[in-house]
Amino acid sequence: MKLEIIPVARIEKKVIDTLKKDSLYRFARKYKVQILADQKPEEKVPAFSEILNGINHSTIKLPGKPWQIKYKYKNAEGTTNIYLHNEFLTERPSIIFHHGLGRMNPLHLRLFANKIFLEKFNLFSIKAAHHDSVDGLRKKFLNNFTYMSAAICASVLAIDEIVDTQRNNSDQKISVVGVSMGGTIAALHYFYFGSADLYFPIISYPNFGEIILDKNIKEFISNYDKVSNNKSIQNAFVIPEKLKDKPKNKIFPILANSDELINFKNASAFWQGYEMVNYDVGHNTIFMKMSEIRQLILEKVFG
Repeated sequence: MKLEIIPVARIEKKVIDTLKKDSLYRFARKYKVQILADQKPEEKVPAFSEILNGINHSTIKLPGKPWQIKYKYKNAEGTTNIYLHNEFLTERPSIIFHHGLGRMNPLHLRLFANKIFLEKFNLFSIKAAHHDSVDGLRKKFLNNFTYMSAAICASVLAIDEIVDTQRNNSDQKISVVGVSMGGTIAALHYFYFGSADLYFPIISYPNFGEIILDKNIKEFISNYDKVSNNKSIQNAFVIPEKLKDKPKNKIFPILANSDELINFKNASAFWQGYEMVNYDVGHNTIFMKMSEIRQLILEKVFG
């Protein structure tokens, strides 16, 4: 997949004109999407660690095509795609980008990866399973918490596949960047694997169950009053204490203190003690700060 380079001025205009329209609220209303539409309110869902230990997956690498992580966990199955957007050069570091929930076009990636990043990094991106169409997203991802959890797990495994490739072919650094749901995925890889050199979770934190059940988005959760009392969903992504001893100098959370989707209080409480960066913007308008975010990443990678 070739990534089109968009001039900075056009990017800024696209942010202003598009991202204001591109929220979960508008998406859900436009397509009449109800999250957890097929979720049984009292069903005990598996913890992320249980899925990680029990998921069946395989990696397919064909010349000239995206790599694929094919996975199956109980009734959940799908394909996660990995793209390399430029030539892989062993003498330069690599960076992995993961989009947010519901992103079915590469806008997030285009706003993140400018010409400088394409020159300085081997640029990989991951496309989460069932993010090719609204129908797939509605019926195979958003409708059931275990479906979402398994797809998130597959994206974490995709990160690990790229990290292994980097380690086997180069001694240069590899970094992971994720936005919103992608930030959750980046953080999960940090806690459960920690094998990349640097992590930059943007407008997110690891507890996806808590994020989904937050009152901020209750109008889009099917049967919210009952589902929100399901403790197994609330706790499915809680990071075990034994995994919290990872080096804090390799992860740099980036938050928006006017975030209308990710609860800023919960996110900042989770990242207490880490080197956080907070911007006075909202969830989608975090991209207005992308030049500052790119500069932060360049400083951390190249020192």
